[in-house]
Amino acid sequence: MLVRPIGDDQLQPGYGVRYQQIYPHGGEDLADWGVGRAVLDRGDATDEHAHPEHEMFLILTGRGDMTVGAEQRPVVAGEAVVIPAGTLHRLVNLGADPLALLSVYWPPTYGRSDL
Repeated sequence: MLVRPIGDDQLQPGYGVRYQQIYPHGGEDLADWGVGRAVLDRGDATDEHAHPEHEMFLILTGRGDMTVGAEQRPVVAGEAVVIPAGTLHRLVNLGADPLALLSVYWPPTYGRSDL
């Protein structure tokens, strides 16, 4: 069993916001898939970026504006956003409170992202 603390003291700068790599703990290159946690303070935004893995944002708290490719829409706590591999994406916190999310990513060889 692996147990990781996920307090705010674990967050480091990453992707333009505060980020914690939960698994793999030693860095993203250690496994084909992983889980991270990000916190966007009021007005913060992730860097616009793309990567070779599929990704899912599970919005835990707050509300924001999500852009995936040419699509843009509001997101709120309790929603999940699937981001296909290689697609530019960016999230902006539009609320007064922090927006927290879990990021789960996996390689396209593990399966499609549009099921």
